Amino acid sequence: MRKIAHLALAGSLAAGTFLVPAAAFAAEGDAPVLQGTRTDKTLVIGLDGARLDKIEAASTPNLHALMQRGTYGHSLLYATSDAPEVSQRGAQTVSGAGWSTILTGVWTDKHNVRDNSFAGKNYAQYPSFLDRLEQVDPSIATFAASTWAPITSSASNGDIVSAGIDLRLATGSDVKTEQAAITHLGTQNPDVSFIHLDDIDGAGHSHGADAAQYTAELEVQDARIGRILAAIEARPSRAAENWNVIVTADHGHLPTGGHGGRAQTERATFVIAAGDGIEARGRQENLAITDIAPTVMRQAGVTVDPAWGLDGTSIGDDVTDDFDSLRPALSGRVDETGVPAGTLGFTTTPPSGWSVDNSAMPSGGVTEWRGWSFTTQPFWSAAEPGQARENFTRGRDVIAVADSDEWDDKSHGAGKFDSTLVTPAYSVAGKEQAVLSFEHSYRHDRVQVAEVLVSFDGGAPVQVAAFPASDNGQRTIVTDVPAGTRTAQYRFHYSGTNDWFWALDQVRFAAQGETDPAGSEGVALQAVVEEPVAEGRLSMTVASDGAPVTLEGGLDGDHLTYTAALPVVSVSDTRLEAAGWAVSGQSTAFSTGTTTFGAEQLGWTPRLVLGKPGVVVGQRVSSVLGGGAGLSVPQTLVGADAIGRKGTSDVTADLALELPADTAPGAYGATLTMSLFPVD
Repeated sequence: MRKIAHLALAGSLAAGTFLVPAAAFAAEGDAPVLQGTRTDKTLVIGLDGARLDKIEAASTPNLHALMQRGTYGHSLLYATSDAPEVSQRGAQTVSGAGWSTILTGVWTDKHNVRDNSFAGKNYAQYPSFLDRLEQVDPSIATFAASTWAPITSSASNGDIVSAGIDLRLATGSDVKTEQAAITHLGTQNPDVSFIHLDDIDGAGHSHGADAAQYTAELEVQDARIGRILAAIEARPSRAAENWNVIVTADHGHLPTGGHGGRAQTERATFVIAAGDGIEARGRQENLAITDIAPTVMRQAGVTVDPAWGLDGTSIGDDVTDDFDSLRPALSGRVDETGVPAGTLGFTTTPPSGWSVDNSAMPSGGVTEWRGWSFTTQPFWSAAEPGQARENFTRGRDVIAVADSDEWDDKSHGAGKFDSTLVTPAYSVAGKEQAVLSFEHSYRHDRVQVAEVLVSFDGGAPVQVAAFPASDNGQRTIVTDVPAGTRTAQYRFHYSGTNDWFWALDQVRFAAQGETDPAGSEGVALQAVVEEPVAEGRLSMTVASDGAPVTLEGGLDGDHLTYTAALPVVSVSDTRLEAAGWAVSGQSTAFSTGTTTFGAEQLGWTPRLVLGKPGVVVGQRVSSVLGGGAGLSVPQTLVGADAIGRKGTSDVTADLALELPADTAPGAYGATLTMSLFPVD
C-alpha cells in the first residue's frame, strides 16, 4: 500500500500543556508504563454522537486534514424493527450498541448488545479489538481511555474493553481523556489505542444537531484532536513509526436532538481513516464501522482468523461488486413518497452481464420494486422504516432488492411478485467445485419462496439452496461441477405477496479443484503449456519477442489509465478426441522494487482475432477502480467446445491498467501468465 507523508495537522501543543503523570488517571493502583513492540501503530478516536455531514460543514481543520489525506465515508447503523427473529431484530441507535459494533467488528446480531443495558452481551465470543490483540499477542501494548464509563469499566454492565488490556481508563470528562491521551501517546509507547470523547453527544441532546452549540462543540473537539495528534507527531521516535488514525462515531442525532430511533440522522455514523498505512482514496461509498477492527489488526501485524467471524474488511481492501457499477445510473423516487424527494437511489436495469427475469411478474405495482431492483440502503430503508430493512447493514453501496411488501402497496395485475435475478455465466472449465458466496438479508413470510438455482452450460436450473425462514448474514453455496462443464450460471428466485423481502450484496464466485495444466510458465505476458498425447497434441504460443509489453497512457479524468494489446495467443489442438479447452490469465502485482500495487488494478477485454464457431472469449474484466476484481485472480480469456477446439484459434485482449491519480511515478513491472487447460 502506498505510504503517505506524515499528517500536517492544524493546532499545536504548547510545552508542558496537559502533560500530567500517567498514574493520575489509573482506575486502580499505579498506571503501567506502556512499552510497545510495534513500529506500526493505530489510534482510534471515538466522537460520541458526531455526524459527518455536520463535521464537513463546520470549521474542523484537523478532521478535514485527515479526510483529505485518507479515506472516509458514511456508514449506517441498524435500527429496531417489528421482526421477531434475532437476526432481524436490530438495536437501538445508542452508545452501548454502537461502540460494541465499532470495537468488536461485528454487527449487533453477533455481539448481542441492543441498548445501554448491555443485557445478553457476547464479548466472550466477540471481544473488542484491543482484547483480541492481547489474546493473540500479549506483547502488543494496548491502551484505552473513555469519558463514558461503560466502555472501559463495568459501569452499567459495560466492560466493552475489558481489564485484560494493558491500560484502560474511565476518566469521566473529555478534559481528562485528552490529558490521558497526550500523556500516554506522547511520552509512552502504546501500539494500539482507543480514545472516546463525549461532549458532542451532550451538545446534541441539549440543543440538537442543527444548533449552533452542536457545531461549536464539533470545533472544540477538532481542536482537541489536533492537540492529541500533535503529541504523536512530537514523539522522538515518530520518524521511525507508521501511524494510522481512525475517527468514528457510535450514532448520530436528530436535528432537534436525541437518538435511539430509526431516523437516518440517528443511524448515521462514519469512518475517517488516514496515516502511513492508509491509501488516500477520498470519499468512498462502501465503508462500514465494522471495517475498523480488521484495519487495526492489519496495522498491528495480526492476521484475521476467519473463525473470529468479523463482519468488516480492512479499509482499502476491495469490497466493490458488480452492483456498485450502477451508482451513476441511480434515479430518484417515482411512487415511494416516504423517500425524500431528490434522493438518488434506484434503478431496475441490472449491471453488465446480469439479467432480471420478470416474465412471471404481474403488471403494475410500485415502480421502484417491480421485480429485482438495484438500490442503496438509505433509499430502501426510507421506504418503510421499522420493518427490518435497516438491518441489512452488511450491504454496501448499491444492493439488489426484491421487495414484495413495498411492491404490493400500489394496485397491480392478478398474481404475486415473482422475479428472478440471473448472474453472468461463470467459467468452471477444468474445475471440480463451483463456490457462490453472498451477503443477504431475507425476511420470511409463510407464502414466500427464496431459492438459489444453478444452471450448468445452459441446462435446466437446479435448486442448490432455499431459505424457509428469515436469515441475515453471509452464505456460501458449494456445488460439484459435472465433468466437462464449461459454465455455471445462478438464479436468485423470489416470490411473495404483501410480506416481506430479500436483499443481496457482495455476490462472489470462485471455482475450486482446478485440473492441473500439463505445465505453465510465467514470463512477461507469455506462457507455454503443452500436453503430450498419443495422437495429436494441445499447445499454446504467445506472439511475443520476449520484451515486456508497454502500457501507455496518462491522466484520464480523476485517475490514470494505461492501455496495450495483449500479444496474440494461439491455441493449436490436433487431438483426435477431446471435449475442449480453456485459457485463463492471471497477473502478478506490479512493482518498481520499492513500490507495489496489486493486479486488481489491471483489467482486460478479450476478443477473437477471427471469429470461429464453438470458440467463445471470456467476459470483460474491469479493474478495481471500475468495480471489478481485475486480474489478481484467474480470469477466462477464451474457451472452446468439442467442435471449435480443432485446428488453431487466435485470441487477444485489450489490457487496461487503472490507477489513482497520485500513484508514485516509476517503471512498474509485472508478469501476466496464461494457462491452457484441457477440458475432459
